[in-house]
Amino acid sequence: MTIPNRYPVLYPIDRISLGLMTLFSVVIGLLILGGSFCTGDRCLFHTGPRVNQFTWENRVIDYRDQAFILGFNRPMDQSSVEENIKITIPDQPDVQNPLPGKTSWAGRRMAYTLDFPAPYGTRYRFELENAHERFTNQQEQGAAIQPYQTEFRTPDRAFAYIGLEGAERGRLVVFDFTSQERRIITPEQLVVTEFRIDRDRAQIVFSAVERNSTGEGILDQQIYRVNTGLTREKSGFQTGKDIGKIELILDNEGYNNLKFDLSEDGELLVVQRVNKQDPADFGLWVIQDGQRPKPLKNEPGGVFMIAPDNETIASTQGEGIAILSLEPAAQPLDFLAQFGMVLGFSPDGRSAAMVDFNKNNPDLLYTRSLYLVNNQGVQEKIFDTQGSILDCQFQAKGEQMFCLMTNLVEDTEYIEQPYIAMVDVGEKKVAPLITLPKYQDINISLAPDGLGLLFDQIRTDPTNEQESFLKTSSGEALLDGEIWLLIPPRSLPEQGQRTSPQLEELPFVGFQPQWFP
Repeated sequence: MTIPNRYPVLYPIDRISLGLMTLFSVVIGLLILGGSFCTGDRCLFHTGPRVNQFTWENRVIDYRDQAFILGFNRPMDQSSVEENIKITIPDQPDVQNPLPGKTSWAGRRMAYTLDFPAPYGTRYRFELENAHERFTNQQEQGAAIQPYQTEFRTPDRAFAYIGLEGAERGRLVVFDFTSQERRIITPEQLVVTEFRIDRDRAQIVFSAVERNSTGEGILDQQIYRVNTGLTREKSGFQTGKDIGKIELILDNEGYNNLKFDLSEDGELLVVQRVNKQDPADFGLWVIQDGQRPKPLKNEPGGVFMIAPDNETIASTQGEGIAILSLEPAAQPLDFLAQFGMVLGFSPDGRSAAMVDFNKNNPDLLYTRSLYLVNNQGVQEKIFDTQGSILDCQFQAKGEQMFCLMTNLVEDTEYIEQPYIAMVDVGEKKVAPLITLPKYQDINISLAPDGLGLLFDQIRTDPTNEQESFLKTSSGEALLDGEIWLLIPPRSLPEQGQRTSPQLEELPFVGFQPQWFP
């Protein structure tokens, strides 16, 4: 008689499976309970509090990075975290609290929002230790966090300009403040007339004329792209980056190329063109994502600017501002008849600074008004002035603007005296920073971190014997130019106080200075 086996036979593979299941169960249980096995700052399986997210870890941040997120694997005592965060500049150990800001919490994540953009050309070190975890209804101090340290940095402080002296005359020149290097990046045979710097810093789009051209002069300009040798990720000019490599984007076959603009993301180029055989064929052309240029077939306009959404264009048309789409022959999306000039867009793209010439307002005749117009159509007046408003550029957080304006000087003749002013958008206050001696064709450029403003002061040649392609808007030949650096205050002075901004003439002869983004 065979006695039945009441127990299942365990084959080798079954024993291995049961063993692994038992081991995994024990490990999972210990991991779950690990926080209870802490002595001092030591925890079983290293499951004590630690940083598991820092959004700026080993990154290069720029003006768009206005806050970082710090995440933890456990609930933390918030005050102990905030008190023990340490941000320093290794190269400048004496600088205290280089990046002031404000904190906010959402569960295990802390956001730190900067009061001001991080200054460019700087390496930062981030450290956190001696912070403690927090348990609900537990009075005693939790375990200490594992010490955390990392670094991040900002791009080099650099700018470009069109040279006006010696071998630089008519050519694009790039200067890197951080490495103290200067490079000419366009060839001798091209005379540069205008340029825009791509957001990634690696390329510049520019218009230029052949130096020995005998055609239509400035109307013969073509649109090019050139490699700068600079990047966001690395400091200084990079070797092997084909510095000065030129690519023709748009020729002048059949059309004269006039003004152009480059979108913020560098993917969209808009060029104002006129048919050489039919001057009535005049308007904007779009080059998108490297495709062939196509005409928008819109109503003729004047000054135009690509909006930060990279989908619309603001253009002066008639006696107003038209908001155009990128679809050929489309009707304007909006028309702002009150305004005659668009100066710039806020960093978030939701508002634009526009000028009202007050032609239809008898109470404000001979004055101009600066407005902030948002994408919902709300118009907010910032100030009135009896002079001109020539340019305004927003600080990275959008709370301030720096404007190039003029005052009327009534003496024996009608004179406009130029000056640069700081504008508090929220408070609607204006504070002049510096008066400029020369009015003609001034260009200003605000640094992306807001810590420096470049402007030029040109001299003209009354005999017009200089390079025929380098001329002012009124047709006078450029002789030479000075480039100045203005260090503005962080905020407007209090009532009754005077500003004393730092001012320095840079050792470069040129014009149209532009900061790298």
